[in-house]
Amino acid sequence: MANIDISLDDIISAKAPPRRAPGGRRAAPRAAAAAAAPRAAAATAPRAAPRAARTPRAAANTRAAPYRRGGAAEGEHMANASVADVAHSSRPLLKVKGESRPNTVAGAICSVLRQARGDAALAVLATGPAAINQAMKAMAIARKYLLEEPTPVDLVCTPVFEQDVRAGSNVSFQVSKSSKIIEREPLEEDLAAKEKTDVFKLAGAIAGRIRDGEEVAVTTKGAIPVLVVVKAIATAQDYLSEAEISLKFVVSIVDLENPEIRDATSTYLHFAIVSEKN
Repeated sequence: MANIDISLDDIISAKAPPRRAPGGRRAAPRAAAAAAAPRAAAATAPRAAPRAARTPRAAANTRAAPYRRGGAAEGEHMANASVADVAHSSRPLLKVKGESRPNTVAGAICSVLRQARGDAALAVLATGPAAINQAMKAMAIARKYLLEEPTPVDLVCTPVFEQDVRAGSNVSFQVSKSSKIIEREPLEEDLAAKEKTDVFKLAGAIAGRIRDGEEVAVTTKGAIPVLVVVKAIATAQDYLSEAEISLKFVVSIVDLENPEIRDATSTYLHFAIVSEKN
């Protein structure tokens, strides 16, 4: 199976999605279908036998591939079957929604990476500020899990936008394991992002520090500021392409003093950016 183009919430749901006709369209009403049957009979392939009349081979195929078009096999928990199915595909892909739970997403990310073939990267697709924010929280939690394993590995990400970053918020995070652990604590000189931070100025600051050989990190909180940071990292990558430098990042959840609230701490996302010479 190549890309498994289903959302993570569908994967972790215990209830199979409503059945649909082939092609993703809703099945026609019974009366309309009966009226159309004489015309369609000559042009369509023979109908599949009812479930009770299927051969043992057909039943086995249904159990082995519960995420083919048409829905999952009845009585099977989608989470238990599909995570392995995604992990064993040639191009693992998960979708995250704005309502996805970061802890659940993190568990799925870890499971896929543990079971994936070789060093295959996982693509985590998120669209919109809320979904991207949840995806970043999930990756921070997944990274913590992987760093606590007997043989710790780090979780590195590369953002790839499917549209121009000026207008788009549809991003695929290319996620992979790394034996090199990135140890980067928040510092006062780290960059910061807010809702009205200019993406291109932040990208220029990131690229400038990379060119100067400095360590770069950005701290932020909130869905819109997180989107700004992700866009800035992708844009900085474009700025550095002529120098043949590629960028990745690791993300963690940190508690820091909030300068806007006296004597209070807040939870932030800390993006530590790492560069590699191509």
